[in-house]
Amino acid sequence: MMADQGGKSLIREYKKGNWTVSETMVLIEAKRMDDERRMKRSDSAEGRSKPTELRWKWVEDYCWKQECLRSQNQCNDKWDNLMRDYKKVRDYERKIAETGERNGGSYWKLEKNERKERNLPSNMLPQIYEELVEVVERRGGQQRMLTAAGGSGSNPNTSYVVERPITDVQPSVLPPLLQHQVSAAPTPALPLPPPCPPPSQQPQAQPPPPIQFPEPFPTLRF
Repeated sequence: MMADQGGKSLIREYKKGNWTVSETMVLIEAKRMDDERRMKRSDSAEGRSKPTELRWKWVEDYCWKQECLRSQNQCNDKWDNLMRDYKKVRDYERKIAETGERNGGSYWKLEKNERKERNLPSNMLPQIYEELVEVVERRGGQQRMLTAAGGSGSNPNTSYVVERPITDVQPSVLPPLLQHQVSAAPTPALPLPPPCPPPSQQPQAQPPPPIQFPEPFPTLRF
């Protein structure tokens, strides 16, 4: 690979094989420096539009200055592996802290075979884990600060909805019709009309007198 250093074109011969502890620590330091550098430039268009490939090229250049002769692809792959192992150990430690050690002791007290049985990385070192904690926690804090300040971590055109209690509404901001309804005194209730008198009873009709018949005729006999 060609690299420009002091106006001269040089060919970089990358190291292959497993990463050493010192190389891993250099990579973590490079990522910390890169995060800080990008956070400082996050409010500029250049910082927001910088491709990922160029960012890892910066990490590669930093590693080479520290005698870590790895390519940007090697650095990217190694960082992904570190993050995967870190999250497994972090989540396991949190679970142990919440449930106690009845399901097993701390990761740092487990043997390699016990770590493999729990699907945990078998060779995470404490000093590497502590460095990763610092980088990840610092990055999370900076992103939260940018989000709260309306920086690149959030959309500046995004509007925020603030809930207010209903009691904050003043009559002055109500429409005129509602203002009149709110400010007008209540109308007194009209008195009820007196009850209607009971209906007068109509005189019942008298039955007609019985018909009077005259005396019966005498019976004639023949």
